[in-house]
Amino acid sequence: MPTVAEELTARCGPLFSVIDDPEGARRVVGLRLRRPDARATASLHRLHVALRELAGDYGPRSVDLPGAPEEATHRYGQAFGAKVRFRRPAALLRLPAGVLSGHPSHSDFAWRVRHVLGERLGSRSTALADVARTLAVHPRTLQRTLADEGLTFAEILDCVRRAEARTLLATDRPFAEISARLGFAEPAVLTRSCRRWWGATPSHLRR
Repeated sequence: MPTVAEELTARCGPLFSVIDDPEGARRVVGLRLRRPDARATASLHRLHVALRELAGDYGPRSVDLPGAPEEATHRYGQAFGAKVRFRRPAALLRLPAGVLSGHPSHSDFAWRVRHVLGERLGSRSTALADVARTLAVHPRTLQRTLADEGLTFAEILDCVRRAEARTLLATDRPFAEISARLGFAEPAVLTRSCRRWWGATPSHLRR
């Protein structure tokens, strides 16, 4: 059976090359466009879509684009499901190395962290030390293991909150209740987070 990398090459041809992670994460690689041009965003998104079809929710780490954004920046994050950085030296998609060799699309550990955070969100502490205690690891071990995969604890918590917020904002629940469910101290934090995630207020998103 061909690997994800072989299938991706068959679909996208010589569009990309695989490089070591420029951020230095040990279990992350980069897919760098060989000839970035004005269509760099579309080309990287083509790779992203192909990877999702081949490997499911493969856990993209970040996306680098050489130019300036042509529309609201939050739309890029929505399209790729990851942080997008602009005016970078190369067009690059960072992802877990195991995806290309046909291994699971995300590490068991990172998704264990995400699962624990999802269960604790809004009802129990989501502090790093408390999550580490639930997983029976030292907090530094938790941080180091995630760093090896190009992730931080804060990024995972933010991702969990963003996914939950998207679901809850589609209901008619009061914003104060949604804010509490996400573990925020006050509704104003929900508003600031929605602006950062999607460039709009909760009220605008609900409309």
